Amino acid sequence: MKKGFKYVFMTLLVVALMLGSFLLGNKMAITTGDKVILNKSDFNIYSKTNQMKAVIDKYFLFDVDERKLEDGVYKGLFKGLNDPYSEYLTKEEFDSFKQSTSGEYKGIGIFITVTEDNLIQVVSPIKDSPAFKAGIKPDDIIYSVNGKVYPGDKLNEATAIMKGKDGDEVKLVIKRKNSTGAYDSIDMDLKVEKIKLLTVESKVIDDLGYLHISQFGEHTYKEFTENYEELKSQNVKGIIIDLRNNPGGLKDSCVKIADYLLPEGPIVKTVDKNKKEEVDMSDAKEENIPMVVLINGGSASASEILSGAIKDYKKATIVGENSYGKGIVQTIAPAKSFGIDDNGAIKLTVQEYFTPKDNKIHEIGVKPDIEVKLPDDIINFGPDFIDTDTQLQKAIEILK
Repeated sequence: MKKGFKYVFMTLLVVALMLGSFLLGNKMAITTGDKVILNKSDFNIYSKTNQMKAVIDKYFLFDVDERKLEDGVYKGLFKGLNDPYSEYLTKEEFDSFKQSTSGEYKGIGIFITVTEDNLIQVVSPIKDSPAFKAGIKPDDIIYSVNGKVYPGDKLNEATAIMKGKDGDEVKLVIKRKNSTGAYDSIDMDLKVEKIKLLTVESKVIDDLGYLHISQFGEHTYKEFTENYEELKSQNVKGIIIDLRNNPGGLKDSCVKIADYLLPEGPIVKTVDKNKKEEVDMSDAKEENIPMVVLINGGSASASEILSGAIKDYKKATIVGENSYGKGIVQTIAPAKSFGIDDNGAIKLTVQEYFTPKDNKIHEIGVKPDIEVKLPDDIINFGPDFIDTDTQLQKAIEILK
């Protein structure tokens, strides 16, 4: 047992014996003066954990990695919330997260989440990444990595392998739902590469501007405004903003882009567990070039904040398929910022968000003004695949 781990429980037991207790409804609290240190429910958790650790120490056959065991305790605490977006991150995992929002990291190039039935699901592949070129699609299930099956609660282990080192080969088995509702099994061999993530790309299609935002990172607002202004300087007659397969990212980045595009008024309202509301506002400056926004089932979170606000203001026609439906906000911060002596981080769902017209997004999504589905056999989309990209074709038709 780790010295610090044992010390915590010994201290708690001494406090319980020395200070006594009183009742708070059906809960017992250990106190010093007017300050509640620990209620009965919390004390039971710590006490049982200590007892179970003693059983492991006494009977478990194999050597115990104390660090992994300790991390597992913290991860299990958040797992009990039954929220796939709340978790404890080790220092290594937190470093990896920061790297992914900074614009460059190693991997196969996919954004993933955990489903309610504990499966690892693809939110979207990153354009031109190994996963994108191999044909991985949103909603694909990652069944196994290098021959080992990984359920959702092993997400971080699977991710560590898929990030690997440059040139590492990763063998995936993908489960993809077919037209009958059954799952087909697909084998894929991919190589780990350095993924440089320019989050905004632009192009001129005839006399129209096209902007694709792959995710909302630290530099996305700057990239977006630079590309947007460059398109304006070429006298384009309309702008297509492509949010397809954009899994979200940093809320602040998305709100800045919404402020840049929209007239004065609310952009997004967030509400916490105490019903406290916060509203992000747009100033009076706005853009007035005709616009179409493209979304699909891989458009999630911050993408839905932006597309939902644009739809409410009728600033653009929304084209494509219903978005993912992730209308909740997470905060992620070092554990030390909460006064916890730990080098990891806490990621926790703290708010739900609503569009300017108070429309709920979570588990509902943003419905397009004009629904257009890509054919089932089409993997790639965008200007390079305009002959088969029916959603982009529709956007061009509307602006023309």
